[in-house]
Amino acid sequence: MKALKIFIAICLIVPAFSSWATENKRGEVLAVLKTPAGMTLTEESLKSGRIRKYIDLTAESANAKVANIYDALTLTNKDKYIFVFMVSDSKSSEQLAKDLKSDPNVVSASPNREVHMIQ
Repeated sequence: MKALKIFIAICLIVPAFSSWATENKRGEVLAVLKTPAGMTLTEESLKSGRIRKYIDLTAESANAKVANIYDALTLTNKDKYIFVFMVSDSKSSEQLAKDLKSDPNVVSASPNREVHMIQ
């Protein structure tokens, strides 16, 4: 749970320190998924097999693709959440996050924004 709180805090705090944040042209979302019951997370299972298929199907259900799975963060958290970066060429970040949040297997979905530092 601590890793999830840190991840969410970073998603909320970073834009606060920027002069402005802009929406990316393609939809980009940082998502946190529940680990399916009875499945064990390993580095290998995140790359192939049933867990990878579960992650891909979750992305596809929102018309998105998996761009990155954060293996290190996923494997070190005690609550066994899966941290994923998803993209969509047909949806905005806001719409993609909204669609993912409607999935009961998604714990959190936050739009990824371009951040510019104050100069």
